[in-house]
Amino acid sequence: MTILSSGALTSATLLEQSHANIYNLINSRSNVPDPADSSGTRKFVHVRMPRTTGRHFAGYPFIIVHRTRLGKGKSLIGLTKSFIDYNISIEVYTQDSSSNSSGNPNGSEQINQIVDDIRETLDNVTNKKTLLSYGMSRIRYDIDVDSEDIEGKSTFYAEIDLRFENNLSTTG
Repeated sequence: MTILSSGALTSATLLEQSHANIYNLINSRSNVPDPADSSGTRKFVHVRMPRTTGRHFAGYPFIIVHRTRLGKGKSLIGLTKSFIDYNISIEVYTQDSSSNSSGNPNGSEQINQIVDDIRETLDNVTNKKTLLSYGMSRIRYDIDVDSEDIEGKSTFYAEIDLRFENNLSTTG
C-alpha cells in the first residue's frame, strides 16, 4: 500500500487521506523515535501486522497504524455538509527479547517510551493545528496497555484508539 502525502480531507478522500495523515505523523522519527534504531533505517511503522516469524521481519518494537474505520450511528448527511465520525487504531508492540546495554530486558520500558512519544505527538499544539488545517478536528483518544506471553517471550502491547468527528463539505 502506498501512503499518500499528508493533506486536507475531502468527502471523496476521507478514508485514505485521514490514514495517511496519521501514519505520516507517527512515522516521523522526530515525533516517534525508534528505540531500537537511532539511524531511522529499520521498518518501524506498519499498516498491518507484520509476519513476526518471516525472514524480513525487522524485529520488535514496532507500530501498526490501522486503516480508518467509519463510526457507527453518528454520521449525518445534509445538503451542504456531512458530519462524519471515524476511528484510527494504533497498536504498539515491544518484547522483552530486546535488552539494554546491561542485558536487562526492556520491553516494558520501550512500550512506555513509545506510547508517551505518540501521546506527546498527538497533544502537540503544532500537530493539532496541522491536523485541524487538514480538516481533522475533534480528536479524542483512549490508550490501553497490557502484556502477554507470545512465542515464549513477554510481549507488551498498547492500543491507542483515535476518534475524530468531522464536518466535511459535500459536492453537488
